[in-house]
Amino acid sequence: MTMADDKDQQFTRMWNEENKSKREKFRNLMKSKLDVLHVEVTEENARAFWNGRLAVRQPERLYQIPERSEERRPPRRR
Repeated sequence: MTMADDKDQQFTRMWNEENKSKREKFRNLMKSKLDVLHVEVTEENARAFWNGRLAVRQPERLYQIPERSEERRPPRRR
């Protein structure tokens, strides 16, 4: 059994936890992690995140750093 299988079984156990408060705590944790990544909260996406298979999409750059058009002056001498 590989470590990936262990992690997958661990996810399944926690996602389907009998104890309602433990199950909700885990699902809320997954929801908060997926919300930050702007990913839809589904069991499939949560499992992918848990197993490290969910690629983080880089957000579009909202602004570009303008290129300096003015020439740089040498520092002033003291």
